[in-house]
Amino acid sequence: MPTSSESPHDPSPTLTRRATRSGIPPLRDYFREAWRFKTFALYWSAADIKARNFDTWFGRFWHYLNPLLFGLIYFVFVGIVSDGFGDTERLAFIISNLYVWLFMSTTITSGVSSIQGGAGGIMAQSAIPRAILPIASTLTSFNLFLRSLVAYIPIHFGAGRTLHIENLWLPVLAVFMACLALGLAMLTAVLNVYIRDVSRLLPHMLRLWMYLSPVIWEYTRISGDGAESLARLNPMYPVMASWTIAFGGRIEGSEFSMVMGVLVFGAIAMATLAIGFLVFVAREDDFAVRN
Repeated sequence: MPTSSESPHDPSPTLTRRATRSGIPPLRDYFREAWRFKTFALYWSAADIKARNFDTWFGRFWHYLNPLLFGLIYFVFVGIVSDGFGDTERLAFIISNLYVWLFMSTTITSGVSSIQGGAGGIMAQSAIPRAILPIASTLTSFNLFLRSLVAYIPIHFGAGRTLHIENLWLPVLAVFMACLALGLAMLTAVLNVYIRDVSRLLPHMLRLWMYLSPVIWEYTRISGDGAESLARLNPMYPVMASWTIAFGGRIEGSEFSMVMGVLVFGAIAMATLAIGFLVFVAREDDFAVRN
């Protein structure tokens, strides 16, 4: 029943939850309540960017330089363990994929940190939908990723890469990547609430996952039907293969279908986001208590 201060026709009702702590709230009301805090998410994201010193010249410079340094390190590493260092095309390939991977890993780690830290006490003192926090972290990472692509442009053309039809897939892949990262961030944040050491293991697990995915090595280096089938079990295989083609074009001799890769990528991203969101909102009442 509405209270005396609340109209029964109020378009923005206060969020109500089920009686059980583990129940999923009415999603329509939850989405409506979360939409009311869209401005908060934008300001939180802007403050996060400022906290990373991105409003200073050196902060922006380091944001662009960091993936380049990692790219050079992995370029040397791959050259040592493979048949040679390759050329600038391989360097551009590694750097572009690292930008993508850092986008995902930063979204996950910052999303977990926002829940773990209680958003500076906001979760304990307000009824804000908790999903706003990882969403704001995703907006921050997406913003920084788009700026990184600007820094990648001279590397792209300096390595002899050109514009091609597969470049048109980049906006679609960026949206799917944001959805995938947000879903993983929500799942990991919930897990970290109950197992506190997850946040400490997370950077190492993400780095291991990167080595097992075609980020610093070409997806075409998988040879043999058995190894190929095993590699495709990694959900990041079609994801990073699609990004590789979107940035650099199709690799000669590859039978990887870009359309099929994007469809599989989209299915993985949407499924991960849906599962992550449902698990997150079902357990978010525990966050303020356990943090």
